[in-house]
Amino acid sequence: MAIHFLKRHQIADHQWNQFIEASPQAILYAYSWYLDAVSPQWGALVVIEHNEWQAVLPLPLRKKWGMQVIQQPFFCQLLGIFSNNKTDFQDFTPLLLQSLPTYFRYVSVYSGRFFGGDFPDAYEVQQCKTHLLPLNIPYTTLQKNYNADRRMNLRRAQKFQWQWQESSDMGPLIDLFQQNHAAQIEGGVSETAYDLLRKVHEVLQEKQAVRLRYAIYNGQIEAGAMFAVYQKRIIYLFNAASATGRQGNARTWLIDQIIREYAETDFVFDFESPEVASIAGFYQSFGAKEEIYSTLHYNGLPFPLKQFQARRRKKGV
Repeated sequence: MAIHFLKRHQIADHQWNQFIEASPQAILYAYSWYLDAVSPQWGALVVIEHNEWQAVLPLPLRKKWGMQVIQQPFFCQLLGIFSNNKTDFQDFTPLLLQSLPTYFRYVSVYSGRFFGGDFPDAYEVQQCKTHLLPLNIPYTTLQKNYNADRRMNLRRAQKFQWQWQESSDMGPLIDLFQQNHAAQIEGGVSETAYDLLRKVHEVLQEKQAVRLRYAIYNGQIEAGAMFAVYQKRIIYLFNAASATGRQGNARTWLIDQIIREYAETDFVFDFESPEVASIAGFYQSFGAKEEIYSTLHYNGLPFPLKQFQARRRKKGV
């Protein structure tokens, strides 16, 4: 069994995407066309035995300090290890993570699902969670599983008499975010983040894997939500609302509309939860259950850069 690091130009799209699609861990974020959008310089560690791929670890890369480092990109909540279904997967986590420092000295943050939880000591590991809602039961049952506050807010939203509109135009959603949310984010939001969001939307449109929906009140767009829909998973990728949208519970209403539409199917709704208690509580209120994943950090930089970066990290810089 050998481990190879492959740069992007060494990875054939067909082979990669075929492997991801067949993997039990398959998820939208790991396909080559999605990685190309969020991290154009990505590469991968590949475990090969008898000329056959056994597992892959996609690596989002960027240039920093004149070297390539690993950093989870925006709009890509988790990656991790993707395996075939023919082997014992338990050894892949230590095997791949022990090999990673051979190629990279710094992992700023890497989020993913791993096997067995046996992480090498050199890594800082934090357990995180997203929230999933299987939609394979009738809508009436799904709605009964909302908590009391969510059902009450949905009734309030319905009294608001929202209208919805399907769209291919990201402009109003970005405008809503800039006007109502960006100022609350420490350090602000760079224009490159909005450009990346537009790029993600574009590639999802090409794959017919996106639903962009707006809530309209008195002829005015007051809230919007972008859902990535791929391989039986609906990911709540981006959203925004005005003061009117928040007052009228428009995002609750938009989510409920999608849940209603996909009820009694094999789809799973993924809330892509951030590590913010109030937001996680909102998603749990729909009856969603936790899914655990891990975030990793590794600092093998040379002195004094290692100590300097460690201090910056402690300060949250």
